Order: sequence, then structure tokens, then C-alpha cells
Amino acid sequence: MAKKRKVNKDLDHIYNYKNELTEQLSDITRLLKESNKSIARYKDKDDKNLCVYSSTIKGKENYYIYDKRTKKKSYVKREDEKNLKKYIQRDYDLAVNDKLKKIQNSLLRLLKIYDIEEIYNTYEGLKKSKKEMVVPIIKSKEEYIEEWYKLHPAMQNTYPQDGQYKTNNNEYVRSKSEKIIADLLFKYNIPYAYEPRLELSNFSTVYPDFAALNLRTGHTYYWEHLGLISEYDYATKNFSKIQDYIGNGLFPGKDLILSMESEGVNLDVKTVERMIESYLL
Repeated sequence: MAKKRKVNKDLDHIYNYKNELTEQLSDITRLLKESNKSIARYKDKDDKNLCVYSSTIKGKENYYIYDKRTKKKSYVKREDEKNLKKYIQRDYDLAVNDKLKKIQNSLLRLLKIYDIEEIYNTYEGLKKSKKEMVVPIIKSKEEYIEEWYKLHPAMQNTYPQDGQYKTNNNEYVRSKSEKIIADLLFKYNIPYAYEPRLELSNFSTVYPDFAALNLRTGHTYYWEHLGLISEYDYATKNFSKIQDYIGNGLFPGKDLILSMESEGVNLDVKTVERMIESYLL
């Protein structure tokens, strides 16, 4: 069997930028649509051969109109400079339109061939006998997930109350809402650990409701569900807990996912699904 290669920790996982590139293409396409509308008004204009040049003399900006047909330039008096705006705006609009087209074409070409999964599939596609002779350049996803579970063992909270609700992943959690979250994580094939142990830098220990791994980015999120937010003591206690997270560099929306409910306002499945899609897929 091939000897395991020591891989730089930063390269244990390759970030898949396809979502970001697709979103960028959407933004560029939208801007190009607006830009095309702007430059449409410059077609068939008699002044399309006129452009503006400037030079600085003794600290003052001087402007000239250059005619591409006659190749002559004429000085623009100070009182007439306000008339230059239309030419300068036109030149900007045309230049940015050209840039947008180039970027759009580059993104379209890149997205046609961009497939990070091919790096993993090159190894996964080998026969078992060949795999045993190969040292892959990067861990397989299965190895990566396995190591993640070792780093985030579940069921570490020693709180005496046992879980009463069995999840679809055959584990027991303490509340119906936690079951909803666990079942949805399981449904979307998100690697997760229920109540892992997390040591914070100020020597305090917390047990997040869940740790969950975004397989696309390799980022680990901690999920806290605040189930009694309308109760003062509960809210105060958990406010302090969230501040503890923040004080240790784990920020809501970046490293920490927060869901909540209160008396009369239950956890909504659709909301949890949107959060999973936003943070973990």
C-alpha cells in the first residue's frame, strides 16, 4: 500500500469557487445589460469622432477636443469646459462596456471547464488495486470527512438530561427543534456532530448544539439553537454565551449559526432549510 503523503494542512481541502464565480457572472451580466443601454444612445452620432484630451500646465488642467477625422485638436476655454461632460461620459461608458464584455467572456469560458471535483474524481476513478499504489495529492472527501469527525466527536456534553427525541441519523437529542435541525442536516448530507466539546481561548468550555461542515468550503460552523428566547433568564444566559463566542473570534454569520424560537413562535422548517442552503451548501 502506498505510504501516506504529508500534506500541508491548508491543502487538505480545496475551496470550490463555482458558486461565487456563477454569482459574479450574474453581477457582470446585469451590469453589462445596463451598460449596453447606456452606449446605445451613442450610435449614429455625428460627434463620435470627437474625444477629450487634457494636460496639466503650471498646476492647471487644460482640456482639448481632438477630431479623429481631421487629426486636429482645439483648446477648450474655461467657460466651455462644462460642455465636455458628454464626451467624457461617453468615453467612460464605452471603455467600461468593453471591460465588462471581456470579463463576461472570461467567466463563461472558465465556468465551462471549472470543475474542482475532477481533482477528487481522478483518484476515485482508479481501480482499487491502483489506488493502493497511489499517493493522492489531496485527501479524498471520505478521508477528509472521517478526520473531521475525529476532530469533532459528538455527545460530549455531560449535562445529566438524556436526549428524548430520536433523529433520522439514529441519535438522541434533547428537543423537537434540535431533531428538526439534525434531520435536515442529515437530509442534505451535511457532516455534523451533536453537542461537541469546544474549548475557547479563555479556558472556558462550551457545547454547541451542533458543529457542521460545509463540504464545498471546508469551513466548520457551530450552530446554537435558542429555544426559549422569550424567557428572561434563558435569554440573559445565552446572550452571555454568544458574547463568549464573539470574544473568541467566532462571529454570528461567519462561524456561528443562530436559530431561535419563543413562546408562540416555533422553529420553522423552511427557515432552517434556508440557513442550511446559505451557510452549509
